[in-house]
Amino acid sequence: MATERTALAWRRTAISAIASAALFTKVAAEGGIGWRPTGLLPLGAAAVMMLVAVIAVARSRSLHRGAHRGTAPLLLLVSAGVAAVGVAAMAMVLAHRA
Repeated sequence: MATERTALAWRRTAISAIASAALFTKVAAEGGIGWRPTGLLPLGAAAVMMLVAVIAVARSRSLHRGAHRGTAPLLLLVSAGVAAVGVAAMAMVLAHRA
């Protein structure tokens, strides 16, 4: 049961990452940030979130197949990606206010 719950958690992470990527892509397409140096941040954030989604789906599938090794590097990569996107989102908000 624990493995199934973990696999489902990775699936939820993938869904959340895809939704975040869609929102960042929408911001980039609408030009909400403008052509400032931070204008590429939404596209970069969307790319990182899509990478997180791919990793999460791959990990979920591997758990369903019974592979239980190699979690630490994935957790580190996903955590770093989400943290970087959070910093980028704060930079976008601050740039938009200025």
